[in-house]
Amino acid sequence: MAATINAENRRKANLRSLQRIDSNIVDLAITATHVVLYEFDNSKRTWERKNVEGSLFVAKRSDAPRFKLVVLNRSSTENLEVPITASFQMQVNDPYMMFRDSAASKGGSEEKIRGIWFHDSNERGSVVSYLENVVKSLAKIEEMEKAQPPPTQSSQKTEAPSPTDAGAALLATLNLGAKNNNQSTQHQKSESSQERQDDQKQSARNSSAASHNLVLDKKSLQLSLLSLIQDERFLDLIHAQYLKVVHSCAIS
Repeated sequence: MAATINAENRRKANLRSLQRIDSNIVDLAITATHVVLYEFDNSKRTWERKNVEGSLFVAKRSDAPRFKLVVLNRSSTENLEVPITASFQMQVNDPYMMFRDSAASKGGSEEKIRGIWFHDSNERGSVVSYLENVVKSLAKIEEMEKAQPPPTQSSQKTEAPSPTDAGAALLATLNLGAKNNNQSTQHQKSESSQERQDDQKQSARNSSAASHNLVLDKKSLQLSLLSLIQDERFLDLIHAQYLKVVHSCAIS
């Protein structure tokens, strides 16, 4: 228990430190204890160690880019900040996680190739796997956005739901469905026919109101799920609703 509390306190402290650097950071996705930054020198064909080392974090942001790789530098006040987008290029060349950092080569003709050395190779594997999934999801979102037809004149008047709003609507629908299932089970056991009819009418009105607030088409739903699938809290909520449905079916 004490170890869990200490880990959570450490996570919160790290999150606060990152938010002082970037106020749009809202959560930590994955971390690595100690890393060192290297840069590839094309003229010498060798890796050169840079003055950047410390803990690595992949953080979630409230606006674009939705993910950012950050190394809190223990050697100086200059931290490493790399936006993670659908075009982020990365590969593993033991002992480095190599990537192209276009931000580091602004004004130059060639992107810098950088490498991050991990003290723990298992942490490197976890970070690489997570980043690969993020980049794939971001690429799919971009493909679907490009494939969407341009809005008609009438649809331009209606603001498209953001992934956050769409996710909230999806969760509200799931919560409503779970409540209706629980109410139906209780009605069958203890309430009269007239009470059931009254509650069903009220549930129908609630469902209609929720649908009126935000109705997702297929592509909007796909975008919302791809955006939220990386969020552990969203997955926890979905899993909780799934367990409720399974339990309700088991006792019915």
